[in-house]
Amino acid sequence: MPTPFIRLAKTALLALPLALGLAAGATPATAKGCEDLAAGRCKVKLPGGITMAYVETGPKDGPAVLLIHGLTDNIRSWSTTMAALHKRDPGLHILAMDLRGHGQTSMPPRAACSPAPEKCFRTSDFAGDIVAFMKAKKIAKATLAGHSLGSFVTQEVALEHPELVERAVLVASSTKGVDNVALRDYVLKEPVEGSWKKALEAKGWKYPAGFYMLTPLKADPKAEDWIAKNWVVDPAADPAFLKPYVPETANVRLGTWIGASKALLATDNTERLKSLSVPVLVLWATQDSIFLEADQTWLKQSLSEAAKTKGIPAFWKRYGVIPLPASGAQVSDIGHNVQWGAPDAVAADIEAFIKTGAPTSDLLHSDKPPALDHIVTEPGKAEVIKLGQPATAN
Repeated sequence: MPTPFIRLAKTALLALPLALGLAAGATPATAKGCEDLAAGRCKVKLPGGITMAYVETGPKDGPAVLLIHGLTDNIRSWSTTMAALHKRDPGLHILAMDLRGHGQTSMPPRAACSPAPEKCFRTSDFAGDIVAFMKAKKIAKATLAGHSLGSFVTQEVALEHPELVERAVLVASSTKGVDNVALRDYVLKEPVEGSWKKALEAKGWKYPAGFYMLTPLKADPKAEDWIAKNWVVDPAADPAFLKPYVPETANVRLGTWIGASKALLATDNTERLKSLSVPVLVLWATQDSIFLEADQTWLKQSLSEAAKTKGIPAFWKRYGVIPLPASGAQVSDIGHNVQWGAPDAVAADIEAFIKTGAPTSDLLHSDKPPALDHIVTEPGKAEVIKLGQPATAN
């Protein structure tokens, strides 16, 4: 899920081929293995009717790790971290998939969903697809790592199907989407139900049913310009990484924009997370402009309760050192897209959580703002809190 102002991204050279993969809507490649975006996506039809696109790398009998992206994103969001994680541990079976209505995964049925898209894009719907995907791929249990919207999908699978989840990694997350200002005002209010809605209604389309299969380009032929300037934007990012994101995002159906935004704005897991029964790690950056410091307080409280009552290991780790400025815009440190700004570090934390049960203690941050591509590592300096007991900094 992009920030409403500036998306932070930093690609590793080792993952450059991934960043040059297929744009949404392109004919899927038939390359053996579908090991990355450059090779092309594989597809599997799920029992509920969704055809899910995915990539996978590593031995199929290795410990499984599923990487789940955010709103209007796709597999590309995790591509650099996926490559870094595979390099760190080639024995892991790592999979990343396009969620329903994203990338090359199909939309839920128009007839049933277009009158109220939010009824088909609930976190339970996304989670149901993940469960069906795991069964189709014969994955008995996996580590799930989800970013933003994907973190809520991870929460849902872990809460409803803990037998399938080895551990959960929540990147740029919260306990709830209810009343989230960024989702409400910078996605739904404008442009979706603002300028795009007005333009399409002027052309005779009725909201929301008539919008379902349309893209932002139908509302605004220059939508890619808006997306490049306001949604998929980061002056410090490698252009090769960001460039494909613009047309991919512009081709996400409005049914997805509307449905997923509204459904997330109705989601509140604050109480449910107190009963989480799988090990959990939260990764959050100081200049996250979507899920703020208050969201982290709620997460810590709910997961601390789970750690106490369920006896699970639960950790919260901070990236970055510079707080979000009063403008609400990420400008000088790691932000909402943690795995873009520090893909190697996120991979290291996932690997460490799998192997040791805790993240690394390395602190990642920008030391020469606003040069956001200059991210440094301070070993042993990160704020890592083991939840359910007095906070400690490692």
